[in-house]
Amino acid sequence: MTGAPKVIITFNDDGHDTYNIDGRVIELDNDLSSTVADIEGGLKASGFSTSLLPLRSAAGLEGFAKSVYAASPDSLIFNLCEGAFSKSSFEMNVAALFELYGARFTGSGPLALGLALDKGMAKDILKMRGVPTPEYAVMDAAPEAMPLGLDFPLIVKPLREDASVGIDSRAVVSSLKELRERVDFITKRYLQPAIVEEFIDGREFNIAVLGNGAGKKALPPSEILFVDFPEDKPKIICYEAKWVEESPFYMKTVPSCPADVSDAMRAELQATALKAYGVLGCRDYARVDMRVGFDGKIKVLEVNPNPDISSNAGFARAAKASGLEYPDLVAAIVEAAESRYQSKALSKPVPAR
Repeated sequence: MTGAPKVIITFNDDGHDTYNIDGRVIELDNDLSSTVADIEGGLKASGFSTSLLPLRSAAGLEGFAKSVYAASPDSLIFNLCEGAFSKSSFEMNVAALFELYGARFTGSGPLALGLALDKGMAKDILKMRGVPTPEYAVMDAAPEAMPLGLDFPLIVKPLREDASVGIDSRAVVSSLKELRERVDFITKRYLQPAIVEEFIDGREFNIAVLGNGAGKKALPPSEILFVDFPEDKPKIICYEAKWVEESPFYMKTVPSCPADVSDAMRAELQATALKAYGVLGCRDYARVDMRVGFDGKIKVLEVNPNPDISSNAGFARAAKASGLEYPDLVAAIVEAAESRYQSKALSKPVPAR
């Protein structure tokens, strides 16, 4: 690719995590190394030169910041940082650091990243702008009575976590007693408020969105199929179902892309995703998660402006269903960011002489 920018792949490297299943400790990788390798390989296959810049807890921030500051103005950062120093709440701070140093980078800016991480604030904005979302309430402590406008069943999540952290088979509650216990657990375990939402017991979809402005497009919808799911467990994508391969929930939540839906439903899902993407100010790429109830109504659960884009993740499957092979997908993300910065440069007023 002639004239392609050098791409610096940045990522937070926080080592390993553990998860307990029935007394058995499972070690999980959360260092993004496989995603980094996928993206580096895809970019090189598309003609880009690359380098790696990890943000590691042990190394601190100073060396990372110096490398960002010293980067060539012709370089573009491919931002994979989902947080910093084992805190997802610092995701927006990394993007803000790039902006402070004038670095060009892929993906959403700090405002969109911060809004999306706060589920209550994001839903406030979506609801105000006419994007359908389940009814909800934010709680700092266990409630004495049912919140106005809510009815059981409800799902309780940490307000400011992502990647299904804090969501397990007990997250869906059906009584005030269960609600009080779950809110108390979330607020004490995660040291943050809980968001309590109407539980939509229906089909679950996610829609990947790629690009900016008039050129942005929603890729084919993907559905999560709950195959042979235990009858006594709520059909949700809990932490185990998303990340723990040894878990039975992981094996019983099967992605299907493109989803088996009517043309009308596909168009409505994609239009809703595009609207949510725009309302929260996402850039270059993002994923919108939603459910369709038995009444046929679409409800947006959340917008993820920094989704998993490894070669075996849902975003890549949706891209392939649209005709984009993996190297084409990562190149399209870089090109979307490049075009965005070029348009911004061209729109700057010329100083008077």
